[in-house]
Amino acid sequence: MMIWKDILQAMPESVSQHATLNEALKTLNASAQKIIFVTAEEAVIGYLDSESLLRQIERHGLDAQIRYNTDILKVPCDNRVEFYHNVSIVLGVDSGGGQVGFTTFEEARNRITQLQLHQKNQIFHSSGIGLITTDSQFRITFINERAETILGLTRNFLLHRNYKKLLALDVLEEVLQGRQLVNVTSSLNFKQMIGNFSPLQESGNIQGIVHIFYLRQQLEQEIQELELVRNLNDDIKAIYSSSNEEILVMNGHGRIMRLAGTYLQEFWMYEHPDMLIGKHLGELQKEGFFRQNILDICKGQRGKHVFIQENTRGRKVWSVATPVFRGELLEKIVIISRDITEINQLKEELETVKKKSDRYKQELDKILHKTQHEKKLIYRSKVMENLENLIKQIARVDSTVLLYGQSGVGKEVFAQTIHAYSPRSQQPLVRVNCGAIPENLIESEFFGYEKGAFTGADRNGKPGLFELADKGSIFLDEITEMPLNLQVKLLRVLQEREVTRIGGVKSRKIDVRVIAATNREIKKMVEENKFREDLYYRLNVIPIHIPALRDRVEDIISLSIAFMQQYNAAYQREKTLTREALDVLESYHWPGNVRELQNVLERLIVTTQEDGIKGEDVMAILYGETREKKIKPIISSIVPLKEAVDEVEGQLIRFALQKYGTAAKAAEILGVSQATMSRKIKQLLP
Repeated sequence: MMIWKDILQAMPESVSQHATLNEALKTLNASAQKIIFVTAEEAVIGYLDSESLLRQIERHGLDAQIRYNTDILKVPCDNRVEFYHNVSIVLGVDSGGGQVGFTTFEEARNRITQLQLHQKNQIFHSSGIGLITTDSQFRITFINERAETILGLTRNFLLHRNYKKLLALDVLEEVLQGRQLVNVTSSLNFKQMIGNFSPLQESGNIQGIVHIFYLRQQLEQEIQELELVRNLNDDIKAIYSSSNEEILVMNGHGRIMRLAGTYLQEFWMYEHPDMLIGKHLGELQKEGFFRQNILDICKGQRGKHVFIQENTRGRKVWSVATPVFRGELLEKIVIISRDITEINQLKEELETVKKKSDRYKQELDKILHKTQHEKKLIYRSKVMENLENLIKQIARVDSTVLLYGQSGVGKEVFAQTIHAYSPRSQQPLVRVNCGAIPENLIESEFFGYEKGAFTGADRNGKPGLFELADKGSIFLDEITEMPLNLQVKLLRVLQEREVTRIGGVKSRKIDVRVIAATNREIKKMVEENKFREDLYYRLNVIPIHIPALRDRVEDIISLSIAFMQQYNAAYQREKTLTREALDVLESYHWPGNVRELQNVLERLIVTTQEDGIKGEDVMAILYGETREKKIKPIISSIVPLKEAVDEVEGQLIRFALQKYGTAAKAAEILGVSQATMSRKIKQLLP
């Protein structure tokens, strides 16, 4: 229970009821609070906030007398928090009537919502329940800590992935139609789960799916850890505040003493839990409950008993009965039950928390908004995180962006991400490879042509790529491959924001965001007169350098896992990478960057025989040609000592890799750490 004193703020500044608007404005500006109180004979009679004060100043000027709001309620600060109609401010007073502090109803609700959200997360974690929510496209939007533990996968790894594909459950489509799926068995990461799928609704509309699940092994372990001792009442009180389960306590003679937690009314079919208090086990057995004699079972086993109850209406409850002995005497039995037919109450609580908590809703909206494009940027490195933050910042404006980077680093993915983060995300993104269009066609492709402009032209004419990108973005890849004569026309398009079709005389206005990319040293090309200087400066408004994969080694594992999942799904395989295989991938210098990594992983999935891809499989692809070279004699002539040491060291490492196949085994045989071995292998690479 929360009392007002827990959420009160310090008293704000105050003004007299006869104060002018100018005096009130000065007082409010000097105050750290967003409101000021209005007093009469030192008693608070009303308040002013900045919004109402500014309205009055606008209407009446600074010299007018203030008009204040009076929807204030004084409450004892030790009273339980309650909400009332037509009240905006709560003024807390002590037993002597002294003013202790204040709060707004909105701030009070937010504070309680935050505590409730924290409690819900604690409930899910402590009760052993995994919770995953998705949006209407089955993309994962929320994962609680227990779900991470159950699945053995991190939140960062699972967020925004397609849950339907991960589980391979086509029946999830029915949940989006409003159907609840109960006791569904599913599997992810070799973990067997049992749980319920329910529609996630907001304002009457289905926004996604809630999956609540658990592992039987985990539940049994948690049950074993629940040791109730003599001071059982204190333990039960702690469970009351952190559990969504029903707790029933029966004395050693089989009579129900008390109930707590979530009352399973639809199972018991009694209107109120008090109607169960005092009933004997025998009476309940006659009514169709407790078909097993719990007293005899617990006395015989002297330990926990797990069972499933079903009432006459088919409602099922999963229960754990824990006996408490005092010496040889059975003192009581504590029965913890969970309704496994439906979990509607949990869904409603989540909806309530979502509606009340503005901060939580903003975070969820942010996640949902990011889902459509974040899934394409896969990284763990700080440099890539900084790059994405920069992209988010520049995407909001229409400045021209020039992407630098070696072949295969993912320049097109970055261009897609910039477009997706921008206000133009709902408009087209037109991709153009300037080096792939024949020189005699490039002008007509870029700017279009009117009917009859040249022999073979479409009789209706054709819009160019810039026209097709109107209101959206255009990505000019390999911009340095554009002929010089066309660079002049491109410069005019960028300056004037208009195009003229071939054979036409009328200019057409365009609204296009330009993103260009190159893998060449464009500045050097400008100096050599191979690229126009004025066009370079027009394109190079916001330069972004995308680092090579070897300069962000931390991303290799994340990218490898993502590509493995992609090709496993495409080729119906279940291949995995061993730790040794990942070590080899991380030690390689990747001259072809992300594209080469992607191709290597596709080749590994298609060509390897076993489901577990080993280090030697990766070595065979990455270093196959090197391993086939004839090994030189260790020393064939007199050479400088350092050169001789390096040569011997290199030949030993190559021998070890050829013989044992993995970097880890080679490191063990040569007596060095795996980190040292990875570094040495990098030095040996051409």
